[in-house]
Amino acid sequence: MFDLTTGMSYGFFILCLVLGWGAAGALDFDGILRRTTSRWGRLLLRFGVALVLAEGFRLFLSFVLGPILDMFVNQSINGFKAF
Repeated sequence: MFDLTTGMSYGFFILCLVLGWGAAGALDFDGILRRTTSRWGRLLLRFGVALVLAEGFRLFLSFVLGPILDMFVNQSINGFKAF
């Protein structure tokens, strides 16, 4: 039920989400996230930006990591494919 490729796909998604979360905080040069009035508003805004950036990281890293991981696992990992 939970095999290696599924675990690697979820791990890859979490890695991209963490990279997106960090990039969302680093790109807040003008303090847009701090100017939002409510705490939940800041959290939702940063999470939305993190999801968009995570998708960008996923596309970029899938071209870099996908073929390398396919060599080691010897099967196609659908979660790492761009299309």
